[in-house]
Amino acid sequence: MSHSMPTAPGSHRIVALDGLRAIAVLAVFSQHALKLPLWLGVDLFFVMSGFLITGILLERKARGQSYFTHFYARRARRILPPYVLLLVLSSILFGLGWLAHWPWFVFFAVNIGQSLGDIGHPSLNVLWSLAVEEQFYLVWPFVVLFTSERALGIIAAAAIVVTPLLRAAATPHLDSFWPIYYLTPFRMDLLCAGALLSVLVRRDSQALARLVKPAVLGVIVGLAILAWLHVSFPRFRAANTPLSNAALYSISLLLCTSMVVLAIESKGLLKRVLCNPVLVYIGTISYTIYLVHLSFLYVLWEHTHLGRASTAALGLAITLAYASVSWFLLERPLIHGARKSKAQAHGHAAASAPASTGRAS
Repeated sequence: MSHSMPTAPGSHRIVALDGLRAIAVLAVFSQHALKLPLWLGVDLFFVMSGFLITGILLERKARGQSYFTHFYARRARRILPPYVLLLVLSSILFGLGWLAHWPWFVFFAVNIGQSLGDIGHPSLNVLWSLAVEEQFYLVWPFVVLFTSERALGIIAAAAIVVTPLLRAAATPHLDSFWPIYYLTPFRMDLLCAGALLSVLVRRDSQALARLVKPAVLGVIVGLAILAWLHVSFPRFRAANTPLSNAALYSISLLLCTSMVVLAIESKGLLKRVLCNPVLVYIGTISYTIYLVHLSFLYVLWEHTHLGRASTAALGLAITLAYASVSWFLLERPLIHGARKSKAQAHGHAAASAPASTGRAS
């Protein structure tokens, strides 16, 4: 996951979403390390990404600022360095087998490769979700730029309705549920749910506040249904029926979208929890945690004889250490350096503007 845009629609950082990122990435880690049924962590990232990135795109469009260049340069700067480091790390730990499948990695198409059963070492499986995002954001900025906010909201809502129908229609032609899980056309409803929230916020600043009570109900209902399915029909996700493929990820959408609404509008105890400095820090470095955690877990699984809990604890410690070094030595300097350069450029422009203009350039 990219987790690359910390700014919400407008210009204000929503710290609680960093806490929610931490919960999402720890859910993914727990799923892999402890075999817990917490696959919804990735879905939560998708909704947050759709919300934050659509807000940024709408803001750039409204201000008439650099649009495509700014957006894609920013994503490249945020995503590529840790991504390349992961491939280097994987080469050191597991060899160069992934090079036999290099197009999937170079063109952000690992999800397609996985659907065909063809990507190399399984530690790189995590890249499927990054591929979904990058494929979606090849198209979505154009949709945002060339449609009105009202039309954009309608398109996002339509995608939320149509995507489950696509999943159901495709199911009879698939041998397993994995292509449904991995491929962008079948997962775009989550990103569009976040995008729809972003449009609602811009059109009505109180929209999310009015959604708090429905969101509480959405969390309760979503968790209850998923818990019931896990207990009563533990193979429901793998059933690969039109009903299971259409419904399950829509239930996830309801739950994850509701969680994002509650995080943005959080107050009291919930806000204190989500804004806890430890969670905020983990959320800040969650991109690299997500990228590398499975690599370290595979090393421990293959070369130690620790129990599952001990392996998880050691794997988490190593992952956090690596992600922290990456953040302070690589990622933060790139992000903050770019912001500093931009601020200096604005400062120079303002200083050189004619006094008669009455405003900074």
